[in-house]
Amino acid sequence: MKNMFLSSSLVVIGSVLSMSSHADPMAVFKGQAIFLTANNSLTVMPDSPAQLSCRYDEVNNVFISASTTTPSSVRIPGAFDVKVVGNDAYVATSTLVNDVPTTNYVKYNVSACLPEGSFTPSIVRADLSAGKMTIPCVLADGHEYRVEMDQRGNSMNWEVTFAEPGCQ
Repeated sequence: MKNMFLSSSLVVIGSVLSMSSHADPMAVFKGQAIFLTANNSLTVMPDSPAQLSCRYDEVNNVFISASTTTPSSVRIPGAFDVKVVGNDAYVATSTLVNDVPTTNYVKYNVSACLPEGSFTPSIVRADLSAGKMTIPCVLADGHEYRVEMDQRGNSMNWEVTFAEPGCQ
C-alpha cells in the first residue's frame, strides 16, 4: 500500500511539474527573426531595430512577405514551445481533452520571415539575474553550435547545459 501511494504521488507531482514547466516563454533566433511563444500565441519579431520581412495574414492564415518593424502575432491556444526547422515553425501546444493533458503541434511556413542573404549570428544574450546565457553561434573544432549556459552559483563561472548543431 505504501509503495502504491508513493508511486501515485510521484505521478501526480511529475504531472504538475510538467504542466507548470510549459508556462515559461520560449524563443528561437533564426536569421534576422525571433520566434517567441507566450500567452497563447506565436510572435515573430526582428532581432534588431531593423525591419522584419514578414507579417501574419489573418484572412489566409499564412505569413507573407512584408516590410514592417511591428512584431507579427498569431493566436494559438495552449502554445508553449517553438522550433524552427528549415522554413517551417512547429509550435507545440498543450490542451486538456477529457481532463487529460494532450500535446500537439501546429505548423506554419515562415519562409517569408527568413529572407535570403548572408547570415550574421546574433549577439550573445545574457540574463545575469536569472543566471542564463545563450550563445547563438559557436565554432568549435570546425563545427557550428548554438549553446545555452547556466551560471554556477554567484560566480562568473558558466557551464554548458544545452548545445545543438547549427547557428540560429
